[in-house]
Amino acid sequence: MLEKKPLRTQFRIIFILIIVTSIMATIVTYCTGFVIYGIIQYKKMYPSNYYEKKIPDIKNYIRKYGIVILNPKEKISLDKVIPTQGMKYQVLDENAHIIYGTGYKIINSKEELYTKINTDISIGNEYIKIIHILDSEGKAAGAVSLSYTLKNHYMSSLDKIWIIPLYIVIIFSPFIYIAVFTGVFSKKFERNISKPVNMLIDASKKIEQKDLDFNIDYSADNELGKLCQGFNEMKSELKDSLRAQWRIEQERQEMVEALAHDLKTPFSIIKGYVESLLDGNYKEEQKLIKYLNVIDENTNRGSELIKEMLYAAELESQDIEICTTELDIYSFMKRKKENYEMLRGDKNIEFKLNINIEKNDKKTYSVDAYKLERILDNIIFNSIRYTPENGQITINVDKYYESIKFTIQNTGKEFSSKDLSSLFNKFYKGDGSRNSKNGNAGLGLYIVKKLVEIQGGSIRAFNSESGGACIEFVL
Repeated sequence: MLEKKPLRTQFRIIFILIIVTSIMATIVTYCTGFVIYGIIQYKKMYPSNYYEKKIPDIKNYIRKYGIVILNPKEKISLDKVIPTQGMKYQVLDENAHIIYGTGYKIINSKEELYTKINTDISIGNEYIKIIHILDSEGKAAGAVSLSYTLKNHYMSSLDKIWIIPLYIVIIFSPFIYIAVFTGVFSKKFERNISKPVNMLIDASKKIEQKDLDFNIDYSADNELGKLCQGFNEMKSELKDSLRAQWRIEQERQEMVEALAHDLKTPFSIIKGYVESLLDGNYKEEQKLIKYLNVIDENTNRGSELIKEMLYAAELESQDIEICTTELDIYSFMKRKKENYEMLRGDKNIEFKLNINIEKNDKKTYSVDAYKLERILDNIIFNSIRYTPENGQITINVDKYYESIKFTIQNTGKEFSSKDLSSLFNKFYKGDGSRNSKNGNAGLGLYIVKKLVEIQGGSIRAFNSESGGACIEFVL
């Protein structure tokens, strides 16, 4: 739980841990080194007075063989008696001349030789012993000088290679342990800090990418924990603020796109009639008046649509009033068919209108004509867009119990499974064939569905058995 503590406390604890563990490890190392030294002292090393204890044996050997030792051929035999790996020697004649041996010259004259015979000489940390050689008459015929040091000696050079570094490591182990444990515990301290810091860095990058769907999962009663908590709170406030801002912007965009979508139909009708007049269809007064009435009607409708900029939002935010009137369904649908024929342009689409109501049934129905017109306009406009040249759009009007059922079928592309499940969703644009550049923002059929439901009706989309896409609604 160290990472949950305040940073100052973490630093102090880690510092204490470094010191304590270093001391404990040093004690263990020194004890181990002492044990190792006790084990190898007489197996891998000679004691400091080892060579000094060899002098009596060497002296007896010299006394025994006497002047024979002065023969250079005896070097091999003398080397076996004198441990040359830790002791140097020289065999001198009576004039202090070196006959054979090892090491540097110690006695420089005959007089010096005789004055130092059977004496101990100390030069620095080296000790020298002069042993005289007697002939058969008991006269001094020469001498042997032995030099050695009083320190531990290794039995072999191989042992020296690994024992000396071992002792160095043991001696300097406190500093080694401090460095090692500082690295170990500092990495732990670094991980404790880097975890929340990396979370904060990732969170900052997500905010930069406008991604606020995240949470910093780090809780601790320390500075970093409070920082992460504060960052989460800041993110939540920012998310709420941006959500509100985005909602306002989205609603504004939705309203603008819905307006653009709905204005396209009346303006297209106006354009169709104006082009017809420009082609010369104004010489007959009756036709001129009819065309001008249609233009005036759609101009007024376009003006009304501009005033209804908040219409799409109103469909969701409050109850919409239903303004029902008695509508002559025959006249209404024939007029709409003529309007739609003006919209087909160069595609030469055939419009078929089938009103399947018995003669003895009533011809007028109490409906909201404006909303019905808007529903039909949106559906037919989409049908015209997706119906190929020389295609056909069929409008069927049937009595459905005490209601009226409208079925619009075109010979264009059928609905995909995705279309059928999402067609009436807000801003649904199908397989990409719809686009806002053409005034399509995916609001047309959404508005249709809302208007149908507001009037207590139902709507569905399906594919006809004979081919083509169908939309059916009941009012």
